Amino acid sequence: WRMTQSPTQSPLSNVEIDGHAAWPAVLSSVREYWMNKRGARLMPGRDDVRPTEIKKLLPHILLADAIDGGTDFRYRLVGTQITPFFPANPSGQLMSEALAPFGDATTQATITSYRGVLARRVPMRLTGAGSIYGQEPKHFDAYLAPLSSDGETANMILGAFVFVWDSQHPFRAPPSDNAIRPA
Repeated sequence: WRMTQSPTQSPLSNVEIDGHAAWPAVLSSVREYWMNKRGARLMPGRDDVRPTEIKKLLPHILLADAIDGGTDFRYRLVGTQITPFFPANPSGQLMSEALAPFGDATTQATITSYRGVLARRVPMRLTGAGSIYGQEPKHFDAYLAPLSSDGETANMILGAFVFVWDSQHPFRAPPSDNAIRPA
């Protein structure tokens, strides 16, 4: 798995936004689902997302509510293929709380990425190295798509994640200085 050269870099230099690498099947399926649910609208609403329609994808899905316009996010649902990459199940927690063990830079960059999806009101694809989360060797590929209660203002994120991780390396906290190590 290799990252392609990025058209737009995130605040973390080893995360690519809207890259052009091949899409994993899970992300392609969620993208197609989101587009079908959107129809002619700018974005679908939370009520349009029906778990029974995407049962096979649920382990890779997360839903996050925007708090105060995106100053933080609350994980509403986190699939079983995502939760092992957190020190504890983040469902119900604020993003700032759930990501705190990974350091302030990672927490802020993640919130900024989600906030970008709200502002753009269109989906965003992120790919990157797991070293930013203090878990090596790991890579992630994510699709973050906005949902809206009123059809205009994004207030929730539908996300899908695929991780490639050596299961022999359990979670370990990042260095005490919160330095971001190269991938």
